[in-house]
Amino acid sequence: MNLPRLFKLPEYRKFTYLPLYHDPEKEEREARMRKLRAEAGTQPPGSYTPGIQRGTMKTYFKKGETVRKQSNTRLILIILFLLFVSYLLLFR
Repeated sequence: MNLPRLFKLPEYRKFTYLPLYHDPEKEEREARMRKLRAEAGTQPPGSYTPGIQRGTMKTYFKKGETVRKQSNTRLILIILFLLFVSYLLLFR
């Protein structure tokens, strides 16, 4: 016997993905063609080439690290300067 509830519980969602067509021979053939093209250095027109080269992300993060260090030292210098000026104004 079910008791009436104040709130409706949500139903779980089912994953219902059915692939339309799978051809393993075609996939193998395309993989071999990609491999041969990569070895030959030719790419079909309209293919994607990444804009980020190897090592550019490391330099990007190192640059951000140095900028952060510079901003911290600049902030400390500004605080010291303001403390010095406030000392001169208050105790003279």
